[in-house]
Amino acid sequence: MKVTINSKIQELPSGAKLAEVVKRVREENQDDPVTRSLIEKTGKDHLTFILNKRIIPPREFEKTALKEGDEIRWMHPYAGG
Repeated sequence: MKVTINSKIQELPSGAKLAEVVKRVREENQDDPVTRSLIEKTGKDHLTFILNKRIIPPREFEKTALKEGDEIRWMHPYAGG
């Protein structure tokens, strides 16, 4: 099935869960300076995952099934004021 991840169309197996995308994104970005800094300072990467314009809490990653045409976005946290 085809889904969009941060504006790129990707092929995933039918029945894939959001947790699989989360794992892939984390593996692909483990050397990113922002990710490394967050992990060094807090022990977590704090990435936020959004499915079809809805923020998905980490406790729901494993039970969130994906379907054809879903749009997934992920981002680093930003703070400011």
